[in-house]
Amino acid sequence: MDDFLEIYAVRRHQAPFTVLYYLCWTLIIVLALAAAISASAIIGVNPETGGIVFSWQNLLAAIAFGGLAFLLWRWSDNCRIEYDYTFTNGNLDVSRVLNNKRRRYLTALEMKDVIRCGPAAGPAFMKTLNEPDIKRHNFFVNRDAHLYFFYFQKKGQKHVIVVELNQEMVDMIRSRNYLPRGVWYEADGSQKYGSSIS
Repeated sequence: MDDFLEIYAVRRHQAPFTVLYYLCWTLIIVLALAAAISASAIIGVNPETGGIVFSWQNLLAAIAFGGLAFLLWRWSDNCRIEYDYTFTNGNLDVSRVLNNKRRRYLTALEMKDVIRCGPAAGPAFMKTLNEPDIKRHNFFVNRDAHLYFFYFQKKGQKHVIVVELNQEMVDMIRSRNYLPRGVWYEADGSQKYGSSIS
């Protein structure tokens, strides 16, 4: 029987971010209208001569307002962010979901490739963060949640990911010998097999 579990990490205190999201959209609409008004005035008619007049100022204003509206639109989805963790037979897939619309695949990790892991607290985690040339990836939304780290190497580069998992997924990851022996460290630095981080 396959081991499969999918969980989502969502913000516990979403209300301020929802307010920020709607404020962003209000500003997007205002900027888009300003861009449209500026764009409509790029080419006009000179009332004195009746000739066509090109306005560089309105062109630059339209580009600036439109660009700001676009950047704010792209950023606004970050107000509604969640992470999707899928564990299937020893493989952990992590994706970021923005505003329930855009999904970005972040990483796939095979548990057999893990060098060190456990709760994101204590000496094992601090030792991992102090590894030279390591890249840290925070794939979580709630700092006060149960966070876990996984340290591994991929294509010659050291990585540590910090994820927000529930106990059911942690138990599944630690079952059936998916992890190499001795890589799991508890928050106090101890291992299941009696040794501790030095």
